[in-house]
Amino acid sequence: MSDRPPGAARRAAKTSNRKPGDHLYHGILSEQPADLLIGSGWRAAFAVLREAMLRLWDDEALSLAGNIAFRAVLAMFPFLIFASSLTAFIGDPEIADRLIDFLIAIVPAPLVDTVVAEVRAVLTVKRGDVASAGVLLTIWFAVGGVDSVRVGLNRAYDIRDQRSTPAIYALQVFVVIGAAIVFVVVGYLLVLAPVAGTFAERFLPGFSPTLFTLDAVRYPAAGAILTATLFGAHTFLPARWIRFSNMWPGVLLTVGAWMALASAFSMYLARFANYASYYAGLAGVIAAIYFIYLAALVLIFGGEVNRALRIRRLARALRKAS
Repeated sequence: MSDRPPGAARRAAKTSNRKPGDHLYHGILSEQPADLLIGSGWRAAFAVLREAMLRLWDDEALSLAGNIAFRAVLAMFPFLIFASSLTAFIGDPEIADRLIDFLIAIVPAPLVDTVVAEVRAVLTVKRGDVASAGVLLTIWFAVGGVDSVRVGLNRAYDIRDQRSTPAIYALQVFVVIGAAIVFVVVGYLLVLAPVAGTFAERFLPGFSPTLFTLDAVRYPAAGAILTATLFGAHTFLPARWIRFSNMWPGVLLTVGAWMALASAFSMYLARFANYASYYAGLAGVIAAIYFIYLAALVLIFGGEVNRALRIRRLARALRKAS
């Protein structure tokens, strides 16, 4: 899949008709670029969101999000198999139970419930074939999902990736292995959290061990891990180094939108949706694809927002320099 921004030629054609003095407007899709460049207050905020939405469409994010959703579902169980391989000598069912409960804090519960038995089976089977050819194939499928996110972020930031193919695949394999290690470590920490609470109670008078229960820590932990993951994705996957000041607005917007999307989608599935009447036994998979599709759009939109804000900052710098 090409990560060359598909709307680059159209943006150039759109701005070629502007007057020579309007060099600050180059590359802006909005019909009212002044609001984006020199606007303030709600007009500036609305202009940033409008420019991001236009770029989302111009970069063909709708079709790209579908690709991310398909490849993410395809990579889901291979990734879990690889993660479970790292616990080959443990195979503790409690880890699987805690991780399943933890996943509910990130994605809608009905989606987790549809595959909970399969997830538990994957996470509790003892596996010792981490270095086998089968596990290499699972990494290959998981790498596909990472590659789609890489392409999406490069398009959002208007970057053409000129890194070599071996370098890109090495980076993506590193991301998959690192994510699997983090996934397993989170499972162990969730198991140890109640133990840590009991231990702290012995040495800290008045300390309540309920602060370390799964129900108390899973939502803050889910938000923290999701935020750290998104910062990592925006840092390592694009082909150009993105400064933290140019990154954090879109990342925080993505986290907030993701959490709101999970809650809204969970309510929708519980009250209105009836996928079983259309898809029978595939209802859970189809619902998961829909959710991941929307989540992928939110992810790409965060990059588009960062891009629109960067245009605004560059315009401000040019005005000061002139």
